[in-house]
Amino acid sequence: MRQALTTLVFLLPPSRLKNRLLRRLGHAIPDTAVVGINLVRRVDRFELGEGSLIHHFNLFRDLRLVRMGIGCRIMLFNQIVGDSGYEKGATPTDDLRTLRMGDDSHIISQHYLDCGGGIILGDNAWVTGIRSTLLSHAFDPTNGGVILDPVTIGDRAVVATSCTMLPGTVVGEGALIAAGSTTWTGQEAKGAHLHGGVPARRLAPIDIPRHVYDRARYQGPRDVVAPPNPPSE
Repeated sequence: MRQALTTLVFLLPPSRLKNRLLRRLGHAIPDTAVVGINLVRRVDRFELGEGSLIHHFNLFRDLRLVRMGIGCRIMLFNQIVGDSGYEKGATPTDDLRTLRMGDDSHIISQHYLDCGGGIILGDNAWVTGIRSTLLSHAFDPTNGGVILDPVTIGDRAVVATSCTMLPGTVVGEGALIAAGSTTWTGQEAKGAHLHGGVPARRLAPIDIPRHVYDRARYQGPRDVVAPPNPPSE
């Protein structure tokens, strides 16, 4: 019943009443968050920071946790799913079927995020442009079955348009993954460098000026209040 009610409430237009209803259903949604019209199926819990935004027409499905820090944004027409985390024999971890976003991180539009093994964005991290694919699960050609390994985008790192991130990818702090690039399974992209190509390789040092991250930054209060404990099922 709770899951069905969550689905219905997420189809309402943004309002403080909507936020209150979601809190009644056990989600942590402050009044300063803006939650648009979205399709949500079988998501156990949302935890949104002050000033966070989930725009319209995103799909959230089969997730254990969506956690957004202060001032985060998820824009339009993204698919954020976690069904691969149900793979038989998967090792239980805190990352399975989760999306966790640090403060002031952003996911722009028309991206596909497979959160079965988990996706983690640091503070001021960006998945920008359109049509990037972040995959936290893949076929295991050595042992059979499925690899489940989180994709981690570090603090101030940027994934540009139309990229593919394979399971276990770690993008270091301040790195930039150029448009159209692909990382391989378990690749570590060195921080403060430009990476590009298929597969992505280190191209040159890069220093993204800190003022760049002030674009669209939430300017409201940043007092952090611990979210309430989720209701017992």
